[in-house]
Amino acid sequence: MEFMSYNESSNEIVQDENQEEGMNVSDESLCGKGAEHWEDVKYEIADDVFDGDANDYSNDYCNYGGGDNNVQRSDPILEEAEEEEEEEEEEEEEEEEEEEEEEEEEEEEDDDEEDDDDDDDDDDDDDDYDDDEYDEDDFNEATVSWIEWFCQLKQNIFLIEVDEDFIRDEFNLIGLQNKVPHFKKLLKIILDEDDDDDDDDDEEDDYDEDDDEINRGSEEIYKNKDIYEQNAACLYGLIHSRFILTSKGLALMREKYKSGIYGTCPSIYCDNAKLLPTAISEVPKFLSPLLYCPRCCETYYPHKNSLINQLDGSYFGTSFASFFALSFNIQSDKKKIYYTPQICGFTINRDIRETLYMDMNKDNSESSEEYS
Repeated sequence: MEFMSYNESSNEIVQDENQEEGMNVSDESLCGKGAEHWEDVKYEIADDVFDGDANDYSNDYCNYGGGDNNVQRSDPILEEAEEEEEEEEEEEEEEEEEEEEEEEEEEEEDDDEEDDDDDDDDDDDDDDYDDDEYDEDDFNEATVSWIEWFCQLKQNIFLIEVDEDFIRDEFNLIGLQNKVPHFKKLLKIILDEDDDDDDDDDEEDDYDEDDDEINRGSEEIYKNKDIYEQNAACLYGLIHSRFILTSKGLALMREKYKSGIYGTCPSIYCDNAKLLPTAISEVPKFLSPLLYCPRCCETYYPHKNSLINQLDGSYFGTSFASFFALSFNIQSDKKKIYYTPQICGFTINRDIRETLYMDMNKDNSESSEEYS
């Protein structure tokens, strides 16, 4: 029995079939027909020689000749893998979209909460505004008056607030018109009253920048305002010096006196007696206040760094200290103790200076006579 190789037998079979049929054979038909023919030949070959290999060859041939078949067989697996990958990608995209949506929802909720808080605050403000309806009288009461503002300044803590009723009484202001210029205007500033000249001032404030004359006029207005404020402080100080002599003024000054705001006596024999403000003149801008001790009846200059030096002595006047001591029975020591100089325990005669001075004059006169 003659043996033929796999390649030879397959080629001869293919050629015979092509000649008989007279048609082109595709890879698929070749693979199928070659496999069928090979099955017939396979039984003629010894089972123990080519049985196992023939199957391998047929399979190899089919795989070689039928490349498209092989691709078609592997397509479902690839498609399943691709579908799984696509599904995983879609799931990941869906998860990302869900996370983005959740983040957006959280941001919107936070924004809504902030808006709600702002709305609540606005509602509270509106409620407060509705509860406290705007009223000119309430507004004026809520604001600080000029007198309160003036007395709250650091250098004015030594002063008390004068009652507006006392200021409105013309009898209490007799003689002040001649001491302060623009008396009526300054009085309206102190009492926070509207001035008739405010409209004129407002009209003068509306000016063109190119007009030099009006610019100069506006600068003078601002300078005049500063001057008015200074003169208003001076007028208030003069009214203050009269108000502290009244019963209410004395009571308010007594509270300041007890607090020790004016200081204590520097004399060691007065045992830290509290001082009272006073002056040596009623003329404004003459001298700063002095400090009077009702115990030793001595007057002292305040400390250089004291804020009371920034005030005018006329704000307290010359009569307040002694009148205050009499009103509240602050008695002075009848037996005043003075310092007596001593040398080695021996007191020095107070008249020693006069005797020494007289002796020196005698010596000078005698020496002059000798030279003459």
